[in-house]
Amino acid sequence: MPNTTDSYNTSTKTNLKARLQHSSSVTTDCSQPTKPNSFRNSKKKFSNASAKESTPYSRKRKESIKEDRNIENVVLGDVRFEAWYSSWYPKEFIGKGNKAIKDLYVCPKCFAYSRGENQNEIRAWLKHWQGCRRTTIPGKKIYVHGDWEKVNEDIDKKDVGTWSMWEVDGATETLFCQNLSLFAKLFLESKSVFFDVSGFKFFLLVYSSPSAPLTNYINSNTQIVGFFSKEKTSWDNNNLACILIFPPWHRKGLGSLLIGISYAISKRENIIGGPERPISDSGMRGYHGFWGREIARFLLNQDKDINPCVDIETISRETWISPDDCLTMIKEMDVIKRADSTRQVSACKKALHQCNRTAKRERDRGEKPEIFIDKQLVRDWVKRKGIRLDRIVSDNGFRPGYAVDSSHDESVKLLFHPN
Repeated sequence: MPNTTDSYNTSTKTNLKARLQHSSSVTTDCSQPTKPNSFRNSKKKFSNASAKESTPYSRKRKESIKEDRNIENVVLGDVRFEAWYSSWYPKEFIGKGNKAIKDLYVCPKCFAYSRGENQNEIRAWLKHWQGCRRTTIPGKKIYVHGDWEKVNEDIDKKDVGTWSMWEVDGATETLFCQNLSLFAKLFLESKSVFFDVSGFKFFLLVYSSPSAPLTNYINSNTQIVGFFSKEKTSWDNNNLACILIFPPWHRKGLGSLLIGISYAISKRENIIGGPERPISDSGMRGYHGFWGREIARFLLNQDKDINPCVDIETISRETWISPDDCLTMIKEMDVIKRADSTRQVSACKKALHQCNRTAKRERDRGEKPEIFIDKQLVRDWVKRKGIRLDRIVSDNGFRPGYAVDSSHDESVKLLFHPN
């Protein structure tokens, strides 16, 4: 569960004056939800992002990516951190030649951007930031982390901030979504949609400090820290196209929260879906964590002394994770045996490939591919990975009626309130 107890440092005005005197000096703890990681930590994390798979080739590739960047650092409000990949900002903005922009200044309210290479540009950016016309969070609030009714009624919280999700239509807030997409490209290698955003919805993760009023106004106590997007119409039932938690707020469990919300929305829409492919290595690690948590919770909630023999469709139906993703994750957990065998199925590539082929043949014949789950291996996996089995997303946190088809009201009530 995200940490919501850290307080804000609201010394913005003092830092604005200091930055005009020292343009390269930006604080890292001003006006931010839960103290963000420092610039040094953000930089280190990128360097170690693929440490488990570090090879001479991968190290050389990372060095090449770093050298090809056209922006070195990002200043988002009062936080400065390293850009990871080359940007797609307009060529006339980036400039000619191979010289990279040292610091890209980005407004934390509307994500407008400036080079900030001299005092006049920095002063203009600060003036924009202070007087930004984006005074409200775009879109509509659809979720609060907790209980929608209680969070919106309890205005006397003094120690706990609020995490909320806001749905933004790319066709309505076009410029905002374009700026957000361009910003995201600095940290996503494979992102390809920046300007044609009308076919997408964007879901913003927003933190409001304990002292922030429960309104949609953006102020020094409110911060957008990440988002995910999804196609309005997906023929493949994709529930997520792009996901990003801004680097200073990594390692706080927020990526899992976004993934969980994407699946919770699909559940309310009565659709079993999954993320758009391809998925980055870091993204896949996040999904494996979420899939494993959901599948383990379902399996361990079965009759205590029974090692269940279940079909993949049942697991998929109960977890709202696609059958292929369920099968992939269960094999990754290394907790299965074939229903007609006492041998454990190894997680090595050859064995997984054979298991995939067998399951495909069974589906082609109209049979349900069944697997034997060793629940003790599931418990061992949960303990080894240090995974908590509590639910990430609260069904009661959604705005009443959100994403629920009226024709499915009764079935949804049974899903969310079985008792």
